[in-house]
Amino acid sequence: MASKKFPNAAPLHKKILFQTVYRWTASWRRKPDFIIIGVQKGGTSSLFRYLEQHPDTKMPYRKQLHFFDRSFNKGLRFYQQAFPLSMFSKGKITGEATPFYVFHPRVAERMHQVLPDVKLILMLRNPIDRAYSHYQMKKDQGWEDAETFEEALGKEKVRLATELAKMEADPNYYSKIYRNFGYLSRGNYAEQLEKWLKYFPKEQILILESEEFFSKPMDSLERVYAFLGMKSFRPPSLKAFNSREYDPLDPALREKLQNHFRPYNEKLAKMLDWPIDWK
Repeated sequence: MASKKFPNAAPLHKKILFQTVYRWTASWRRKPDFIIIGVQKGGTSSLFRYLEQHPDTKMPYRKQLHFFDRSFNKGLRFYQQAFPLSMFSKGKITGEATPFYVFHPRVAERMHQVLPDVKLILMLRNPIDRAYSHYQMKKDQGWEDAETFEEALGKEKVRLATELAKMEADPNYYSKIYRNFGYLSRGNYAEQLEKWLKYFPKEQILILESEEFFSKPMDSLERVYAFLGMKSFRPPSLKAFNSREYDPLDPALREKLQNHFRPYNEKLAKMLDWPIDWK
């Protein structure tokens, strides 16, 4: 609907106007207090929306900003334009959620360069369920042409290998293939976490188990509030966001994937001192 000030303005014109204002006021805007770095299909959308409802938060205009993976060469001022103005958000908490961050090979180092004190939140889901949900999402979005999940898994190694080489060779190379098709690779949480712990201490990273978050969202939210120094608050809505309905995974393939992920999960359990029980 057109505004009174711009009765004939098209949505594109409004978007350009807003982007111009954000860009001009970037130096007066906040830096994030926290970043939800992953994992994809682990409940990051729900957590972001719950935090968005908290009276002590002032969130950016969208959830996923993809600055550290896609736009880092544009500078921190470019990043800040997405966040609220400092003068209008005193006493508020702000942050973003880009679940590709944890998986990207360069993001941890980049983030530490410009935001060494930022608080990080990482949500970990059973890697089998995460991978299967990931596949279903990419099928729905039209990215995945493999007819079955097992076929997609068979393509993953070749798909990602060449893209990772390009990313390592060129720091500005952005790979949609690496982002979209890491079904198994994204479930190797121990390897990813090791890279982050080179730059950030454990005390600066809150790790949540997605299954507990889905079943007892308020318990997990209380941990988040305590971590971020926020008061307790129950969001008006605790519905799950971005959930999908699809056929259950074939039991034989699930057993095969359990064997695949077992050593990775065992390593993660030792790192976190967690009794991980992902069936």
